[in-house]
Amino acid sequence: MRKYFKESILISIIILASIIFLVACTTTDREDAQEITSPQVSSTPIPPTKTPFPPSPTPIPVVAVVNGDSITVEEYQSELARYKAAANRELTDEDKEIVINNLVELTMLAQAAYTEGFEIDDATLQAHLEGLDSEGQPLADWLANHGYTEESFRDSLRRSLAVAWMRDKIIANVSERAEQVHVQQMLFYTIGQANNALSQLNEGTNFAQLAASFDPQTNGDLGWFPRGYLTVPELDEVIFTLEPREYSDIIETEIGFHIVWLIEKEQDRLIPPDILIKQQQQAVHEWLERRWKLSTIEITPP
Repeated sequence: MRKYFKESILISIIILASIIFLVACTTTDREDAQEITSPQVSSTPIPPTKTPFPPSPTPIPVVAVVNGDSITVEEYQSELARYKAAANRELTDEDKEIVINNLVELTMLAQAAYTEGFEIDDATLQAHLEGLDSEGQPLADWLANHGYTEESFRDSLRRSLAVAWMRDKIIANVSERAEQVHVQQMLFYTIGQANNALSQLNEGTNFAQLAASFDPQTNGDLGWFPRGYLTVPELDEVIFTLEPREYSDIIETEIGFHIVWLIEKEQDRLIPPDILIKQQQQAVHEWLERRWKLSTIEITPP
C-alpha cells in the first residue's frame, strides 16, 4: 500500500515533489480571514433586534490527520499536480493513494525530527532560501513553474530539512562494515540439470569452469555481499555456513535450483556503496512501518 538522496536542497525538493521518495511534513491549520462589512444605515428608524452570533470559521478541508497534524486538500492537490507533471500522464486511483500515503509518511518523519531535537530558526531558513536563488534560474521563476507560492515553498523547505535530518538520524544506525562473502553460483530450472552439475562437481570438475559454461557472461559471480542482501533467504541460510572454497548441495527456492560456491569470506569488510544505499533505504522503510503502527492516522480522500 505504501510506496517510497541530496546534491542540493533544491534538487532534493524537486525529487521529493516529483517521485514522492524519501520530503514533506506537518501542516498546521490556517483559518481564512473573515471579511466583515459595515451594515447599511436606513433613514427610517427600525426596531432594535438581537445581535446575531458571528459566523463560525469555515473548517479547512483536509485529506489526512497524522497524530493531530493536518494535511490539507490544498497541499495534497498541489503535490498531485506536481506528480502528474512528472509522470506526464493521467493519474490512477493508485497514484493518488501513493501521494497521500507519502505525505503521511513524510509528516511522520518531520514530526519525529522535532521530537528528537531538530531545530531551525527563521534566519537559517532564510539563508537556505537565498542560497537557492541564482541568475541562471531565479527562485521566483522556479516556484511559479512548479506550482509553489513563496509561503508554501518556505513551508516545504522547512519540512524538507526536518525530514532529511530525521532520515540521516535513522540511516546513521546502518553500519558501513559487516561480515561478507564472495559467492559464485549455478542456477538451474530443473532438478535433473542440477543433479547433473552436482555429479560433475563431486567427480572433481572445477566449479568456476562449470559455472562459466552455464553462464558465460557473468560466470555466476554474485560478488561480495552481507547477510540479508539476497532476495532469497534460503540461500543466505546455507551460504553463511560454508567455509571458503566449499560448495553447497542443491538448494531449491521459488526461482529454481541453486548450487553455490563460497570463494572468500571476511568478518569485517566495507559494504559496497550500492548495497549500503539499499540497506539505508530498507532501514527508513522499516522505521516507517513501525511508525504507521504507533501513529493515529485518519485518511479521508477528497
